[in-house]
Amino acid sequence: MIPVFQFRMVVDTPPTVAQAVALVGLPDTPGVEVAPEEQVGVVWFDRAAPRLATAIVSATHDLERVGLRPIRVETRDPVTIPEAAARLARPEEWFRAWLTGTFGEPGAPMPVSMRPAGRERFFSWDDIEVWTRERLDPALPDGPPVLTAAALVLRLRRVGRGVDGLPELLDLVGVRS
Repeated sequence: MIPVFQFRMVVDTPPTVAQAVALVGLPDTPGVEVAPEEQVGVVWFDRAAPRLATAIVSATHDLERVGLRPIRVETRDPVTIPEAAARLARPEEWFRAWLTGTFGEPGAPMPVSMRPAGRERFFSWDDIEVWTRERLDPALPDGPPVLTAAALVLRLRRVGRGVDGLPELLDLVGVRS
């Protein structure tokens, strides 16, 4: 099963109605909102991809195709157990059993709020990710470093145009694919 990554991308201008309609027409039907106080837009994605980096790159290209420029990427937090299971590409009931105690796992994350959304409680995604990596899957891919790197790349795309010596500066990164 391909994991579904939930994240939001902040774009530099509020989307027009035409841009919002184009985005909502994508297969994963991202949510679009306007933050008038900040003069930016926010697009929420639930994107299936093998890795978080792949999901962010494809979302960036989709935003640019409709004329929006992403300036920031953030995870969606808090999450419900079904959302966390989907992000981790695990069956919901298996994950629920670990998280809520059927398997009696000590140290499992606690809900961040006791007010349920329907029957579901909310958990911190960061807590779930760390706990899952420590207890269930040490090879769990993609964590906050991916988001940090994506944010830096998006910033470099904005400020790097026309920088004299950019290729030399990029050598400082020391990362080669």
